[in-house]
Amino acid sequence: MSRENSYKYFIIGIIFLGSILRLTIFWVSPINNSFDDHLEVIKIYSENFNRPHPFQCWECYQPPLYYYIAAKVFNLTKFLGFDNYACWKIVQLINPLLSIILLIIAYKILALLNVSKIIISVILSFLIALPRDIMTSAMIGNDYMLVFFTILSFYCFLKTLFFIKDGLSGRLYFFLMTLFVTLGCFTKQHGLLLYLFPFSLLFYIIRERVTNKLFWLIPVLFISLFISFSDELWRFNKTGRILVSNQDYFDFAKNQSPGSLDKVEFFSFRIIELFKKPFLSDKTSSSFFTELFARTFYDYEWRFFSPKIPFYNTLGVIAYTLGLIWLIYFLSICFTYFKSSKIYSNKVSLFTIVTLFSPLILSFLFMLVPVLQTIRFPYFSSMKSMFMLSGIILLIITLGSKIQLNTFIYRLSIIVLSLNIFFSTLFVYSISAYIGVSLNHLSGPLWQIP
Repeated sequence: MSRENSYKYFIIGIIFLGSILRLTIFWVSPINNSFDDHLEVIKIYSENFNRPHPFQCWECYQPPLYYYIAAKVFNLTKFLGFDNYACWKIVQLINPLLSIILLIIAYKILALLNVSKIIISVILSFLIALPRDIMTSAMIGNDYMLVFFTILSFYCFLKTLFFIKDGLSGRLYFFLMTLFVTLGCFTKQHGLLLYLFPFSLLFYIIRERVTNKLFWLIPVLFISLFISFSDELWRFNKTGRILVSNQDYFDFAKNQSPGSLDKVEFFSFRIIELFKKPFLSDKTSSSFFTELFARTFYDYEWRFFSPKIPFYNTLGVIAYTLGLIWLIYFLSICFTYFKSSKIYSNKVSLFTIVTLFSPLILSFLFMLVPVLQTIRFPYFSSMKSMFMLSGIILLIITLGSKIQLNTFIYRLSIIVLSLNIFFSTLFVYSISAYIGVSLNHLSGPLWQIP
Protein backbone atom coordinates (compact mmCIF):
# COMPACT_ATOMS: atom_id res chain seq x y z
CA MET A 1 0.00 0.00 0.00
CA SER A 2 1.38 3.44 -0.98
CA ARG A 3 1.94 6.15 1.62
CA GLU A 4 -0.75 8.29 -0.06
CA ASN A 5 -3.33 5.51 0.30
CA SER A 6 -2.28 4.99 3.93
CA TYR A 7 -2.98 8.66 4.67
CA LYS A 8 -6.32 8.37 2.87
CA TYR A 9 -7.42 5.54 5.14
CA PHE A 10 -6.08 7.42 8.14
CA ILE A 11 -8.29 10.40 7.25
CA ILE A 12 -11.28 8.07 6.96
CA GLY A 13 -10.36 6.65 10.36
CA ILE A 14 -10.24 10.13 11.95
CA ILE A 15 -13.64 11.07 10.51
CA PHE A 16 -15.02 7.74 11.71
CA LEU A 17 -13.60 8.34 15.20
CA GLY A 18 -15.08 11.85 15.27
CA SER A 19 -18.45 10.43 14.25
CA ILE A 20 -18.38 7.74 16.96
CA LEU A 21 -17.42 10.30 19.61
CA ARG A 22 -20.29 12.60 18.68
CA LEU A 23 -22.84 9.82 18.49
CA THR A 24 -21.67 8.56 21.88
CA ILE A 25 -22.28 11.95 23.54
CA PHE A 26 -25.62 12.18 21.77
CA TRP A 27 -26.59 8.78 23.14
CA VAL A 28 -25.65 9.39 26.78
CA SER A 29 -26.71 13.04 27.06
CA PRO A 30 -30.38 13.64 27.97
CA ILE A 31 -32.55 15.53 25.49
CA ASN A 32 -33.21 18.29 28.03
CA ASN A 33 -29.55 18.94 28.88
CA SER A 34 -28.69 22.30 27.28
CA PHE A 35 -27.91 25.85 28.31
CA ASP A 36 -31.33 27.19 27.20
CA ASP A 37 -34.81 25.74 26.88
CA HIS A 38 -35.13 25.15 23.14
CA LEU A 39 -37.61 22.31 23.67
CA GLU A 40 -40.29 24.82 24.62
CA VAL A 41 -39.93 26.68 21.30
CA ILE A 42 -39.92 23.50 19.22
CA LYS A 43 -43.10 22.37 20.96
CA ILE A 44 -44.80 25.70 20.15
CA TYR A 45 -43.82 25.38 16.47
CA SER A 46 -44.92 21.74 16.34
CA GLU A 47 -48.43 22.44 17.66
CA ASN A 48 -49.63 24.87 15.01
CA PHE A 49 -46.53 25.57 12.86
CA ASN A 50 -47.03 29.30 13.35
CA ARG A 51 -44.15 31.46 14.51
CA PRO A 52 -44.62 32.68 18.10
CA HIS A 53 -44.26 36.27 19.25
CA PRO A 54 -40.58 37.03 19.98
CA PHE A 55 -41.21 37.15 23.71
CA GLN A 56 -43.76 34.43 24.12
CA CYS A 57 -40.88 32.45 25.66
CA TRP A 58 -37.16 32.82 26.41
CA GLU A 59 -35.93 31.54 23.03
CA CYS A 60 -38.93 32.54 20.90
CA TYR A 61 -37.08 35.59 19.53
CA GLN A 62 -34.64 33.37 17.62
CA PRO A 63 -34.82 33.02 13.80
CA PRO A 64 -37.18 30.20 12.82
CA LEU A 65 -35.29 27.74 10.58
CA TYR A 66 -33.96 25.31 13.18
CA TYR A 67 -37.28 25.24 15.03
CA TYR A 68 -39.32 24.61 11.88
CA ILE A 69 -37.04 21.71 10.95
CA ALA A 70 -37.02 20.31 14.50
CA ALA A 71 -40.81 20.64 14.73
CA LYS A 72 -41.22 18.80 11.42
CA VAL A 73 -38.94 16.01 12.62
CA PHE A 74 -40.83 15.81 15.91
CA ASN A 75 -44.25 15.64 14.22
CA LEU A 76 -43.08 13.13 11.62
CA THR A 77 -41.65 10.75 14.21
CA LYS A 78 -44.77 11.15 16.32
CA PHE A 79 -46.89 10.31 13.26
CA LEU A 80 -44.77 7.18 12.73
CA GLY A 81 -45.69 5.96 16.19
CA PHE A 82 -42.63 6.80 18.29
CA ASP A 83 -43.21 7.65 21.93
CA ASN A 84 -42.61 11.20 23.18
CA TYR A 85 -39.05 10.63 24.44
CA ALA A 86 -37.99 8.88 21.23
CA CYS A 87 -39.39 11.79 19.18
CA TRP A 88 -37.27 14.23 21.15
CA LYS A 89 -34.21 11.96 20.91
CA ILE A 90 -34.48 12.00 17.12
CA VAL A 91 -34.74 15.80 17.21
CA GLN A 92 -31.55 15.79 19.29
CA LEU A 93 -29.87 13.72 16.55
CA ILE A 94 -30.06 16.66 14.07
CA ASN A 95 -26.97 18.43 15.43
CA PRO A 96 -24.69 15.37 15.77
CA LEU A 97 -25.46 14.48 12.15
CA LEU A 98 -24.64 18.05 11.05
CA SER A 99 -21.37 17.82 13.00
CA ILE A 100 -20.41 14.58 11.26
CA ILE A 101 -21.24 16.01 7.82
CA LEU A 102 -19.19 19.09 8.73
CA LEU A 103 -16.09 16.90 9.15
CA ILE A 104 -16.58 15.65 5.59
CA ILE A 105 -17.06 19.20 4.27
CA ALA A 106 -13.88 20.28 6.08
CA TYR A 107 -12.03 17.47 4.31
CA LYS A 108 -13.44 18.65 0.95
CA ILE A 109 -12.30 22.22 1.67
CA LEU A 110 -8.77 21.12 2.53
CA ALA A 111 -8.58 18.88 -0.53
CA LEU A 112 -9.77 21.82 -2.67
CA LEU A 113 -6.97 23.95 -1.20
CA ASN A 114 -4.52 21.20 -2.24
CA VAL A 115 -3.42 20.44 1.30
CA SER A 116 -1.41 17.24 1.68
CA LYS A 117 -3.26 14.29 3.17
CA ILE A 118 -1.06 14.07 6.25
CA ILE A 119 -1.77 17.73 7.06
CA ILE A 120 -5.49 17.14 6.41
CA SER A 121 -5.44 14.38 9.01
CA VAL A 122 -3.78 16.74 11.50
CA ILE A 123 -6.36 19.49 10.94
CA LEU A 124 -9.27 17.06 11.19
CA SER A 125 -7.86 15.85 14.50
CA PHE A 126 -8.30 19.38 15.86
CA LEU A 127 -11.93 19.40 14.71
CA ILE A 128 -12.82 16.03 16.22
CA ALA A 129 -11.15 16.97 19.53
CA LEU A 130 -12.57 20.50 19.98
CA PRO A 131 -14.57 20.23 23.23
CA ARG A 132 -16.89 23.13 22.40
CA ASP A 133 -17.83 21.45 19.11
CA ILE A 134 -18.40 18.05 20.77
CA MET A 135 -20.63 19.51 23.50
CA THR A 136 -22.58 21.92 21.29
CA SER A 137 -23.40 19.24 18.74
CA ALA A 138 -24.88 17.04 21.47
CA MET A 139 -27.45 19.63 22.57
CA ILE A 140 -30.85 20.51 21.18
CA GLY A 141 -30.54 24.10 19.97
CA ASN A 142 -29.97 26.26 16.91
CA ASP A 143 -26.31 27.18 17.51
CA TYR A 144 -24.77 24.25 15.67
CA MET A 145 -26.87 24.73 12.56
CA LEU A 146 -25.22 28.12 12.03
CA VAL A 147 -21.79 26.48 12.36
CA PHE A 148 -22.82 23.98 9.69
CA PHE A 149 -24.06 26.63 7.24
CA THR A 150 -20.91 28.70 7.84
CA ILE A 151 -18.57 25.90 6.77
CA LEU A 152 -20.86 24.88 3.91
CA SER A 153 -20.95 28.50 2.69
CA PHE A 154 -17.15 28.63 2.89
CA TYR A 155 -16.86 25.52 0.70
CA CYS A 156 -19.19 27.00 -1.94
CA PHE A 157 -17.35 30.32 -1.71
CA LEU A 158 -14.05 28.59 -2.52
CA LYS A 159 -15.59 26.52 -5.32
CA THR A 160 -17.00 29.69 -6.91
CA LEU A 161 -13.62 31.43 -6.67
CA PHE A 162 -11.81 28.49 -8.26
CA PHE A 163 -14.31 28.34 -11.14
CA ILE A 164 -14.06 32.08 -11.83
CA LYS A 165 -10.25 31.99 -11.60
CA ASP A 166 -10.20 29.25 -14.23
CA GLY A 167 -12.47 31.26 -16.52
CA LEU A 168 -15.50 29.04 -15.88
CA SER A 169 -18.98 29.84 -14.67
CA GLY A 170 -19.31 29.54 -10.91
CA ARG A 171 -23.02 30.22 -11.12
CA LEU A 172 -24.22 27.00 -9.46
CA TYR A 173 -21.90 27.27 -6.46
CA PHE A 174 -22.62 30.98 -6.08
CA PHE A 175 -26.36 30.22 -5.98
CA LEU A 176 -25.71 27.52 -3.40
CA MET A 177 -23.51 29.83 -1.35
CA THR A 178 -26.14 32.57 -1.21
CA LEU A 179 -28.75 29.94 -0.31
CA PHE A 180 -26.66 28.66 2.61
CA VAL A 181 -25.84 32.21 3.72
CA THR A 182 -29.56 33.02 3.73
CA LEU A 183 -30.33 29.85 5.69
CA GLY A 184 -27.62 30.82 8.17
CA CYS A 185 -29.37 34.17 8.68
CA PHE A 186 -32.62 32.31 9.38
CA THR A 187 -30.81 30.20 11.99
CA LYS A 188 -29.07 32.82 14.17
CA GLN A 189 -29.11 36.61 14.06
CA HIS A 190 -25.34 36.89 13.64
CA GLY A 191 -25.65 34.68 10.57
CA LEU A 192 -25.75 38.03 8.75
CA LEU A 193 -21.96 38.02 9.09
CA LEU A 194 -21.85 35.31 6.42
CA TYR A 195 -22.49 37.98 3.78
CA LEU A 196 -18.76 38.65 3.92
CA PHE A 197 -18.38 35.69 1.54
CA PRO A 198 -20.54 36.96 -1.36
CA PHE A 199 -19.23 40.51 -0.93
CA SER A 200 -15.65 39.20 -1.05
CA LEU A 201 -16.54 37.50 -4.32
CA LEU A 202 -18.01 40.75 -5.60
CA PHE A 203 -14.76 42.53 -4.66
CA TYR A 204 -12.69 39.88 -6.45
CA ILE A 205 -14.78 40.05 -9.63
CA ILE A 206 -14.61 43.85 -9.79
CA ARG A 207 -10.86 43.97 -9.14
CA GLU A 208 -10.19 41.20 -11.69
CA ARG A 209 -12.56 42.93 -14.13
CA VAL A 210 -14.57 39.79 -14.79
CA THR A 211 -17.58 42.06 -15.26
CA ASN A 212 -19.60 39.51 -17.24
CA LYS A 213 -20.14 37.71 -13.91
CA LEU A 214 -21.89 40.74 -12.40
CA PHE A 215 -24.95 40.18 -14.59
CA TRP A 216 -26.01 37.15 -12.56
CA LEU A 217 -24.19 37.84 -9.29
CA ILE A 218 -25.72 41.16 -8.24
CA PRO A 219 -29.43 40.24 -8.71
CA VAL A 220 -28.99 36.99 -6.77
CA LEU A 221 -27.10 38.78 -3.99
CA PHE A 222 -29.76 41.49 -3.78
CA ILE A 223 -32.59 38.96 -3.52
CA SER A 224 -30.67 37.02 -0.86
CA LEU A 225 -30.06 40.18 1.18
CA PHE A 226 -33.72 41.16 0.98
CA ILE A 227 -34.87 37.73 2.19
CA SER A 228 -32.30 37.62 4.99
CA PHE A 229 -33.08 41.09 6.34
CA SER A 230 -36.81 40.35 6.21
CA ASP A 231 -36.40 38.20 9.31
CA GLU A 232 -34.73 41.04 11.21
CA LEU A 233 -37.44 43.41 9.97
CA TRP A 234 -40.09 41.00 11.28
CA ARG A 235 -38.55 41.14 14.77
CA PHE A 236 -38.21 44.91 14.59
CA ASN A 237 -41.86 45.22 13.60
CA LYS A 238 -42.88 43.09 16.59
CA THR A 239 -40.56 44.64 19.18
CA GLY A 240 -39.38 48.03 17.94
CA ARG A 241 -35.77 46.96 18.59
CA ILE A 242 -32.89 46.24 16.21
CA LEU A 243 -31.00 42.97 16.94
CA VAL A 244 -33.35 42.34 19.82
CA SER A 245 -32.36 39.94 22.59
CA ASN A 246 -34.45 37.92 25.01
CA GLN A 247 -32.69 39.83 27.79
CA ASP A 248 -34.43 43.00 26.59
CA TYR A 249 -37.63 41.56 28.08
CA PHE A 250 -36.55 38.88 30.58
CA ASP A 251 -34.29 39.58 33.55
CA PHE A 252 -33.32 35.97 34.34
CA ALA A 253 -29.62 36.89 34.31
CA LYS A 254 -29.87 39.96 36.54
CA ASN A 255 -28.14 38.27 39.50
CA GLN A 256 -25.24 36.89 37.45
CA SER A 257 -21.72 38.24 37.89
CA PRO A 258 -20.09 40.53 37.03
CA GLY A 259 -23.38 42.45 36.68
CA SER A 260 -22.06 45.76 35.33
CA LEU A 261 -19.74 46.71 32.47
CA ASP A 262 -17.16 48.36 34.73
CA LYS A 263 -16.64 45.01 36.49
CA VAL A 264 -15.93 43.08 33.28
CA GLU A 265 -12.21 42.32 32.82
CA PHE A 266 -11.66 42.53 29.06
CA PHE A 267 -7.86 42.34 29.30
CA SER A 268 -7.18 39.64 31.88
CA PHE A 269 -6.48 35.95 31.45
CA ARG A 270 -6.72 34.08 34.75
CA ILE A 271 -5.19 30.80 33.64
CA ILE A 272 -3.65 30.06 37.06
CA GLU A 273 -7.08 30.31 38.70
CA LEU A 274 -8.47 27.99 36.02
CA PHE A 275 -5.86 25.38 36.79
CA LYS A 276 -6.69 25.65 40.49
CA LYS A 277 -10.44 25.44 39.87
CA PRO A 278 -11.36 24.35 36.30
CA PHE A 279 -15.06 25.18 36.67
CA LEU A 280 -16.98 28.46 36.91
CA SER A 281 -15.93 30.46 39.98
CA ASP A 282 -16.01 33.99 41.39
CA LYS A 283 -12.32 34.40 40.52
CA THR A 284 -12.82 33.76 36.80
CA SER A 285 -16.44 34.71 35.99
CA SER A 286 -15.60 38.39 35.36
CA SER A 287 -12.59 37.72 33.11
CA PHE A 288 -13.78 37.81 29.49
CA PHE A 289 -10.92 35.92 27.82
CA THR A 290 -10.75 33.42 30.66
CA GLU A 291 -14.43 32.64 30.15
CA LEU A 292 -14.04 32.17 26.39
CA PHE A 293 -10.95 29.99 26.76
CA ALA A 294 -12.53 27.86 29.48
CA ARG A 295 -15.80 27.35 27.59
CA THR A 296 -13.90 26.42 24.41
CA PHE A 297 -11.69 23.76 25.93
CA TYR A 298 -13.74 22.39 28.82
CA ASP A 299 -17.20 22.08 30.35
CA TYR A 300 -16.62 25.26 32.35
CA GLU A 301 -20.29 26.04 33.09
CA TRP A 302 -20.81 22.39 33.74
CA ARG A 303 -23.47 20.48 31.81
CA PHE A 304 -21.60 17.16 31.45
CA PHE A 305 -18.99 17.08 34.23
CA SER A 306 -19.44 17.58 37.95
CA PRO A 307 -16.81 19.50 39.97
CA LYS A 308 -17.71 17.24 42.89
CA ILE A 309 -15.96 14.33 41.13
CA PRO A 310 -12.20 14.80 41.72
CA PHE A 311 -11.15 13.25 38.38
CA TYR A 312 -13.04 15.93 36.47
CA ASN A 313 -10.88 18.63 38.03
CA THR A 314 -7.83 16.73 36.79
CA LEU A 315 -9.43 16.41 33.36
CA GLY A 316 -9.99 20.16 33.35
CA VAL A 317 -6.29 20.76 33.91
CA ILE A 318 -5.51 18.39 31.01
CA ALA A 319 -8.03 20.19 28.78
CA TYR A 320 -6.64 23.65 29.55
CA THR A 321 -3.08 22.44 29.02
CA LEU A 322 -4.11 21.14 25.60
CA GLY A 323 -5.82 24.48 24.94
CA LEU A 324 -2.57 26.34 25.64
CA ILE A 325 -0.72 23.96 23.30
CA TRP A 326 -3.29 24.70 20.60
CA LEU A 327 -2.90 28.47 21.04
CA ILE A 328 0.90 28.27 20.81
CA TYR A 329 0.66 25.93 17.83
CA PHE A 330 -1.66 28.15 15.77
CA LEU A 331 0.19 31.34 16.71
CA SER A 332 3.35 29.63 15.44
CA ILE A 333 1.61 28.82 12.15
CA CYS A 334 0.59 32.49 11.81
CA PHE A 335 4.09 33.75 12.57
CA THR A 336 5.81 31.28 10.22
CA TYR A 337 3.38 31.75 7.34
CA PHE A 338 3.23 35.53 7.38
CA LYS A 339 7.00 35.75 7.80
CA SER A 340 7.80 33.51 4.83
CA SER A 341 4.93 34.06 2.38
CA LYS A 342 5.35 37.82 1.75
CA ILE A 343 1.57 37.95 1.52
CA TYR A 344 1.63 41.75 1.36
CA SER A 345 3.97 41.93 -1.62
CA ASN A 346 2.80 42.77 -5.12
CA LYS A 347 3.77 39.26 -6.26
CA VAL A 348 0.92 37.62 -4.33
CA SER A 349 -2.22 37.13 -6.41
CA LEU A 350 -5.55 38.64 -5.46
CA PHE A 351 -6.98 35.12 -5.50
CA THR A 352 -4.59 34.05 -2.71
CA ILE A 353 -5.39 37.15 -0.66
CA VAL A 354 -9.17 36.67 -0.97
CA THR A 355 -9.08 32.96 -0.13
CA LEU A 356 -6.93 33.67 2.95
CA PHE A 357 -8.32 36.88 4.40
CA SER A 358 -12.04 36.32 3.80
CA PRO A 359 -12.31 33.42 6.31
CA LEU A 360 -9.84 35.11 8.69
CA ILE A 361 -11.83 38.35 8.76
CA LEU A 362 -15.08 36.42 9.17
CA SER A 363 -13.52 34.49 12.06
CA PHE A 364 -12.60 37.79 13.70
CA LEU A 365 -16.16 39.09 13.24
CA PHE A 366 -17.59 35.97 14.87
CA MET A 367 -15.23 36.53 17.78
CA LEU A 368 -16.59 40.04 18.20
CA VAL A 369 -20.09 38.67 18.84
CA PRO A 370 -19.48 37.74 22.52
CA VAL A 371 -17.69 41.10 22.97
CA LEU A 372 -20.73 43.04 21.79
CA GLN A 373 -23.12 40.80 23.71
CA THR A 374 -21.11 41.34 26.91
CA ILE A 375 -21.14 45.11 26.40
CA ARG A 376 -24.93 44.96 26.01
CA PHE A 377 -25.49 42.50 28.86
CA PRO A 378 -22.47 42.29 31.22
CA TYR A 379 -23.04 38.80 32.59
CA PHE A 380 -20.89 35.69 32.34
CA SER A 381 -23.64 34.00 30.29
CA SER A 382 -22.91 36.53 27.51
CA MET A 383 -19.29 35.40 27.29
CA LYS A 384 -20.10 32.29 25.27
CA SER A 385 -17.53 30.68 23.02
CA MET A 386 -20.55 29.03 21.39
CA PHE A 387 -21.21 32.41 19.72
CA MET A 388 -17.85 32.22 17.96
CA LEU A 389 -17.65 28.48 17.29
CA SER A 390 -18.06 29.09 13.55
CA GLY A 391 -15.06 31.42 13.65
CA ILE A 392 -12.94 28.95 15.63
CA ILE A 393 -13.53 26.20 13.06
CA LEU A 394 -12.84 28.58 10.17
CA LEU A 395 -9.54 29.51 11.84
CA ILE A 396 -8.53 25.89 12.35
CA ILE A 397 -9.22 25.06 8.70
CA THR A 398 -7.67 28.22 7.22
CA LEU A 399 -4.53 28.40 9.36
CA GLY A 400 -4.09 24.63 9.34
CA SER A 401 -4.02 24.66 5.54
CA LYS A 402 -0.88 26.84 5.71
CA ILE A 403 1.25 24.24 7.48
CA GLN A 404 4.28 23.50 5.33
CA LEU A 405 5.83 20.06 5.04
CA ASN A 406 9.25 19.31 6.51
CA THR A 407 9.19 22.24 8.92
CA PHE A 408 9.39 22.31 12.71
CA ILE A 409 5.63 22.97 12.93
CA TYR A 410 4.97 20.00 10.67
CA ARG A 411 7.07 17.73 12.89
CA LEU A 412 5.26 19.11 15.93
CA SER A 413 1.95 18.37 14.16
CA ILE A 414 2.43 14.62 14.44
CA ILE A 415 2.74 14.95 18.22
CA VAL A 416 -0.29 17.26 18.43
CA LEU A 417 -2.31 14.85 16.26
CA SER A 418 -1.61 12.06 18.76
CA LEU A 419 -2.55 14.31 21.68
CA ASN A 420 -5.81 15.29 19.96
CA ILE A 421 -6.84 11.69 19.34
CA PHE A 422 -5.96 10.70 22.90
CA PHE A 423 -7.72 13.68 24.48
CA SER A 424 -10.91 13.44 22.40
CA THR A 425 -11.28 9.78 23.32
CA LEU A 426 -10.58 10.49 27.01
CA PHE A 427 -12.97 13.47 26.99
CA VAL A 428 -15.90 11.52 25.56
CA TYR A 429 -15.21 8.45 27.70
CA SER A 430 -15.13 10.65 30.80
CA ILE A 431 -18.54 12.10 29.97
CA SER A 432 -20.02 8.67 29.29
CA ALA A 433 -18.62 7.08 32.45
CA TYR A 434 -20.14 9.38 35.07
CA ILE A 435 -22.78 11.51 33.37
CA GLY A 436 -25.52 9.95 35.50
CA VAL A 437 -23.81 11.28 38.62
CA SER A 438 -22.88 14.61 37.04
CA LEU A 439 -26.46 15.38 36.06
CA ASN A 440 -27.33 15.63 39.75
CA HIS A 441 -24.89 18.51 40.15
CA LEU A 442 -25.62 20.66 37.08
CA SER A 443 -25.00 24.42 37.18
CA GLY A 444 -28.40 24.88 35.53
CA PRO A 445 -31.62 22.92 35.25
CA LEU A 446 -32.55 19.93 33.17
CA TRP A 447 -35.42 21.49 31.26
CA GLN A 448 -38.93 20.12 31.50
CA ILE A 449 -39.75 17.77 28.61
CA PRO A 450 -42.95 19.03 26.92
